[in-house]
Amino acid sequence: MAQRLMMTVLVFAMVVACGCESQPADTEQVRLGQRDWTLELATDEASIRRGLMDRQEIPTGTGMLFVFKTQKVHQFWMANCLIDIDVLFIDGQGRIASMHRMKAESPCSPTESVSAYEQRMKMYSSRIPVRFAIELPAGSIDAMGVRAGQSVSLDTDRLK
Repeated sequence: MAQRLMMTVLVFAMVVACGCESQPADTEQVRLGQRDWTLELATDEASIRRGLMDRQEIPTGTGMLFVFKTQKVHQFWMANCLIDIDVLFIDGQGRIASMHRMKAESPCSPTESVSAYEQRMKMYSSRIPVRFAIELPAGSIDAMGVRAGQSVSLDTDRLK
């Protein structure tokens, strides 16, 4: 009986441990241009800081939605990003404030300090206070034909 109970607990623990790693991140469905996008949510400081670092690809129709705690000027960089990424900065009313086609940077070299690596990163600014940012596969801005001032279908009140 004790052995059976121990085995059940062990199996349960393995299922829980495996399930935690394979569960998809929280997502938000957003309509941009003429297409629906499934965006991973980055809502806490760690996920916002990590963003899409170390990704070798961003599948078509996917990306990341950053939800900032406060509306202010935000800046992104491409540290540890392996691929080019398009970014849309969105104000608190759901309008595109600015957008950039961000280019992957060369990786930190073995002789380069982390500080020197970070200092050479180009900064991509929202230019005005924003509450959200959306990162998408490179080329998405041009393919969708979006522009500054255009509204995005975000439930801004719920996301705040």
